[in-house]
Parts: sequence; C-alpha cells; structure tokens
Amino acid sequence: MVKASGERERFNPGKIEHTLRRAGAPREVRRRILSRIEEQVYDGITTSQILRLVRELLQKEERRTGMRYELKGAIMRLGSGGFAFESYFAEVLESYGYATVVGRRLEGRCATHEVDIIAEVEGKRVMVECKYHSSPGVYTNLKEALYTYMRFLDLQEGGSSLEEVWLVTNTKASRDALRFARCRGMRLITWHSPRGWSLRELVESKQLYPVTVLPSVDADVLRRFTGARLILARDLVEADSAYVQLVTELPEERLEMILREARELVNGR
Repeated sequence: MVKASGERERFNPGKIEHTLRRAGAPREVRRRILSRIEEQVYDGITTSQILRLVRELLQKEERRTGMRYELKGAIMRLGSGGFAFESYFAEVLESYGYATVVGRRLEGRCATHEVDIIAEVEGKRVMVECKYHSSPGVYTNLKEALYTYMRFLDLQEGGSSLEEVWLVTNTKASRDALRFARCRGMRLITWHSPRGWSLRELVESKQLYPVTVLPSVDADVLRRFTGARLILARDLVEADSAYVQLVTELPEERLEMILREARELVNGR
C-alpha cells in the first residue's frame, strides 16, 4: 500500500475498521465493507484509492455515516486560498467559548502582520496562524513554525497584547516543527495531535462538520456559503431557509437538497 507521502506500508484492515467505528458505522456494516475492501486490495494500491472505495461503499450502506467519515477530505475541500479554513477554524474556536476575529492587521516592532485569527477567552488573547493543505501527504514543517513564532515575537515587541501563539494545520507536522513548538511553548494543532486538542477531536466531539462534508456542496456553493458566513453544516440547520436562499441566491431545489443532507447529518433525519 502506498501512502500519500510516497512511503509504502502493509495494508492494515484494523485501521479502516477503527475509522469506520469512530464514524459510527454498525458492526455488520463494518464487516461487509472490510470484506469488500480486502477483495479489492492489490500490491501498490494507494491509501487514497482505498479511502475512495471505503467512502463509496459506506455512502451506499449509510449516507449519514458516510458524510462523517468524509471529515478529513471535507476540510481539504475548503479551498486552495485557505481563507475558508481560517473562517472554519474560527467557528470551531467559538464553539469552545472563544471570541474570534479573522484577518486582522497588527503593527509589530519591525513590520505589519496580518494575523489569521485573534482568539480571546477569559481576557487572554491568542494569535492563531492557520496552515491549510489540500493534500494529505504535505507536512507543516519547521520553517513554518519558525516563521509563525518570529511574527508573534515581532508583534509582542511592538506592544501587542497577544499572550500565546498557535499554529494550526489540517494535516501533519514534521518532527522538527513539533520539537520547536514544544520548546517554545507554541501550541501546534494538527489532524492527530495534541491528544484531546487535535483538529479531528475538536471537530468530532461537538459535531462541527464543515459544509463541504455534504455531498451536494461544490466549489460554487462553498463560495456562496462562506460569503454568507455559513461554514458549519449545523449553521444550515439552525438558520431560516428563506434567509439562506436570500443570502446565497441558490435555486430553491438545489438548496433544499443541501438542507436535507445537513438535517440528516446533524439530526439523523
């Protein structure tokens, strides 16, 4: 099996079973899907091909579970510019009690910096930098950790009231980046770490699924939703449908299809 990074590893059905169980797939569904996958695995198959097979089979078995299973891919579909990811993570933080501002320009000692997110809770202000990747094989590396920390120091030396700095990525971080973050007290949030505060856990524990997890949301619909600050699937469920249509200008039938998917994901019906 070939990973996104190009590394080869032995096919491990236990990993697939674990992700299916975490997404909420019943035991019998997991058993059937694993049986089908094992029949189709061959030497040299890529992890992306396996995931696509799992996704297709799961969508046929249980569409709601299939949407939850697609979380990582859905976040990668938030857009190449990264702005949607910044807005999305700000929404995640707000669900945990933070007040956020996206894209604020601040003066440092030596330069002006545009900060992706300023998050505040209980009087503490945090600088949050987001590093979005559209491919699972791309790591956030030491250079990006150094760059983020130096900007934070320049802002502090310029009189900013920022007290902490976080670097957030939707994939993984290199060992050097993780080591530097630990040494400097910088919180580095990746898809899998730190335990209890990984991006996956932050999202799954409160069902903060992005709208891109819905099968009918394409790039055009995403653009309309982000323009209207409708980033989470639950935003669509909680908002008045007439308002959503007004601010997105989506055709009524298209919007109703998307809203049905959102209600199925959030409410199970």
